[in-house]
Amino acid sequence: MNSPCRRVLAIINPISGVGSKTRTPELLADAYNQREEELLITYTKGEGHATQLVQEAIEHQIETVIAIGGDGTINEIAGALHGSSVKMGIIPKGSGNGLARALGLPLSDDAEAIKVITEGHTTAIDTGIVNGKPFFCTCGVGFDAEMTKRYAETSRRGLLTYIRAAIDEYIAFKPQNYRITIDNEVIETRAFLVTIANIDQYGNNFYIAPGASPSDGLLDLVILQPFAPLLAGHVALQLVTKSIDKNSSVYNYRGARIIIERDCEKAPAQVDGESVMTGDRIEIGIKKQSLLVYTPTPLPDKK
Repeated sequence: MNSPCRRVLAIINPISGVGSKTRTPELLADAYNQREEELLITYTKGEGHATQLVQEAIEHQIETVIAIGGDGTINEIAGALHGSSVKMGIIPKGSGNGLARALGLPLSDDAEAIKVITEGHTTAIDTGIVNGKPFFCTCGVGFDAEMTKRYAETSRRGLLTYIRAAIDEYIAFKPQNYRITIDNEVIETRAFLVTIANIDQYGNNFYIAPGASPSDGLLDLVILQPFAPLLAGHVALQLVTKSIDKNSSVYNYRGARIIIERDCEKAPAQVDGESVMTGDRIEIGIKKQSLLVYTPTPLPDKK
């Protein structure tokens, strides 16, 4: 008796991201034409549809789900897949591509990204959980969250728009007081931003936690305390040169459970680049090695 055919589902968001997806279906078809797997290709039709497609794929025992779209689409699909045995492939089309960059995936060559998937090497990465919501890159409060909210309210995407939003928010932003508990350690501080990182960067090679690993079972807590306005350019330079951890205003911690408390009933937070409203208490945890992702090689140990 023949064994059942393994199936691969490619989910394309036709309107998300910044890269063209015109040739992606053809490249996928070429790659799987001589393989034993059955390739299925579908398109999302609106908000939340990718989650529904993934849930159906899990129920029908699809072996691999390939995400093709912007950062939001990739994070949505990852969020629906984590905790399952289904493997995830990524063909990044986002403006930041934080997760793809951290995993060493090809960013602008669909054929090479597909090759990573068909070669079959996977890495089990961690899933962060903030107030019940999964994240795979970063979440945070303070300046980063306010800037993300401002960026989300713009009609254009891309690095220049991101930088413009950062400058506009920096002019208006005021640091806040926080009480942070990481595992059994309590930190009371005034901060410009508080970021919890599962990977080393926000995206676009802005490195907020240079030592973070997505597969070590721990989250990196980065606290950037207020700094003199004249040092803003220096801080930005350290983010792109992977040296922000050397800044005297930065404090780094590593743990599995984090609670952030602040004196406000409602304020924004950012979760994988998405602006969400939260209350005065934010709880963050981790599900260790809960998502299987196709990667070029085993991830380096950054600890």
